[in-house]
Formats: sequence, structure tokens, C-alpha cells
Amino acid sequence: MLEHCVQWLNLRGRERVLDVGCGHGGTLVHLARLLYCSGIGVTISPKQARIARARATHAGVGDRSTFFVDDVACFPFPSAEFDLVWAMESSGHFTDKGRFLQDAYYALRPSGQLLLAAWTGAMDQPRVREVARAFLCPELWTAEEYQAGIRSTGMTLTRREDLTEHVVRTWEICRERARIASAVVKLLPRAVREFIDGIDIILDAYCSGDLTYTVLLARK
Repeated sequence: MLEHCVQWLNLRGRERVLDVGCGHGGTLVHLARLLYCSGIGVTISPKQARIARARATHAGVGDRSTFFVDDVACFPFPSAEFDLVWAMESSGHFTDKGRFLQDAYYALRPSGQLLLAAWTGAMDQPRVREVARAFLCPELWTAEEYQAGIRSTGMTLTRREDLTEHVVRTWEICRERARIASAVVKLLPRAVREFIDGIDIILDAYCSGDLTYTVLLARK
């Protein structure tokens, strides 16, 4: 997925990157090693931030990767500092997606790019609402809502792609592994068990067509 999206971006190297919802730091580490990029990762999880810092240090790119623990609603987006704002599978958890898109525009340098990958679907569909509930998302947006939100900031949408058929297999593998390890799953923390319970929910939504996986690229 990272390689696929990086190919879209046509990066030249040494870009400044803001990864919003950076998780374990995979994107920043990959871009720092591949293209000598530098940047900032933001996550709401202190544990994820610790793992990301350790990962960057182990990869030898700790000097080019900084990770903050903050809520996107409170994070002070720097003005015109980044060549790329990256949000992969994080925007579904944002309460105010419109504000995030405005903040991304504000943080980008002229001609900077926004890469957004998200679960997409209409909240009037029961399966989509169930996915939002199971995976702690205030709401999900359709691809069209994201597209309209991006354009409302003044950014130009340059590409949109539905990758649903490519990501469904990942969830099928997760379900297979969970079934094999069912005896162990019962002993895991509640949060992990609830995530595993959500696998069938998201697969049902994908297979019904109510939920899709969309990647959008925009330029300031």
C-alpha cells in the first residue's frame, strides 16, 4: 500500500512530511529510508508513539522523524511547512473531518499534496454504521463527501481510486488467523477481542458494497 501511494505522489526526495494518525511510524520510516524525507508523525496513542520512535531509531532515521502524542482536533498545524500531508486510515476517527482538511491545506506549502486513504460509506446504511461503531469512528464519509470537502478547501483533487478489492483479502487473512487462534483469543485483553469481533462486521460491509476503501490525492 505504501509503495502504491508513493508512486502516485512522484516525490523527488527530501520532502517534508506530516503523517496525521501515524500509528507505529511505518510511513515516515519508509519515506525517510527510501527518499531521505523528514517529518512529523501525530498519534493519539502514547504506546504507538513509543513504538514509532524506537522503530525510527532502529532504522537509522530517528534524526529525521519526530512523533507527537496529540489529538488532531488540538494539534497546532504549522503553516506552510509540509510538502505532503498523509492520512492513511485515520480520518475515519476524526470528529471534524472538514476542519482536518482545512488544517491540511493550511499546513501544506504551495503545490504540496494531501494523500488520504479511508474506509468510505454512507452513514444511512446499517452496515456502515456498524463498522463505525465497532471501530470507534464518530462517523464515516463517502468518497464523494471527502471529494467535496477537499475541493471546499481550495485544493484540487488530482486522483481518486477504489482499492476495495485489494484490501478485502487482508481482512480475510485476519479472520482466518483469528479462527485458528480462537482458544488464545479468549485470553486476550477486551479491546483486542472487540477488534477481532469487528473483522466479520467489516468484511460483511465490504462484501455488500456498502463500504469501500478509497484513496484520494489532492494538491494545494
